[in-house]
Amino acid sequence: MRSALDKRTVASAPLPAATVDGLSGLAELVAHRGGRCDLADLADELGLDIDDLLPQVDALELLGFATVSGDDLVLTEPGTAFAEADVQTSKTIFADAATEVPLVKLITNSLRQQPDGAVRAGFFRDLLAHHFTSEQVERQLETATDWGRYAELYAYDAGPQEYRLDEGAAETQGEGASRRG
Repeated sequence: MRSALDKRTVASAPLPAATVDGLSGLAELVAHRGGRCDLADLADELGLDIDDLLPQVDALELLGFATVSGDDLVLTEPGTAFAEADVQTSKTIFADAATEVPLVKLITNSLRQQPDGAVRAGFFRDLLAHHFTSEQVERQLETATDWGRYAELYAYDAGPQEYRLDEGAAETQGEGASRRG
C-alpha cells in the first residue's frame, strides 16, 4: 500500500476544490452518524445534489480520512480522529495527512530546500501548467494554500506571490512529519 502512495504525483492525484472547512464539516457529519453514511441519503437530507459533496469526498479520500464503500462514505481511523479533535489536534492530524498529498508535499519540500524557506508561486504554476489549464492551476494552488495554512506547514504572501515555511515548520524543518506525533 505504501508504494502506491509513493507513486502519486501532482498530475495523478490533483487536489479537489475542497476547503478545510468543507472537509471538516463533512467529516463531522459522518462521524455523528457512526462514521458511515449513505452519500445519496446525506445529500438529500442536506438538500444538495450528490455532485456538490464529491469534491469533499474526494479530498477526504486523498487525505486518507475516508473511503467509499458501495454508496457509503466511511471514515477511517485518522478521519474519525480528525472529525472529533479540537482545533489544535485537528491541525496536527491534518498536517500529517496533507504532507503525503503530492502538491502539498512538493510545496513543503521545496520550501525546506531553500535557505530562506521561501519559493515564488510562479515556480509551482510552471510545474502545474504541464498538466492543468491555467484555471485548474490556480484552483490547485488555492486549495494547496488553504490546506498548507491550516496545517501550519507554510504561509502565502500575496504581495511578492511567494510561499514561506510556517515559523513552526521552519524551526523543525529537518525533523519531518514524524515530529507531529
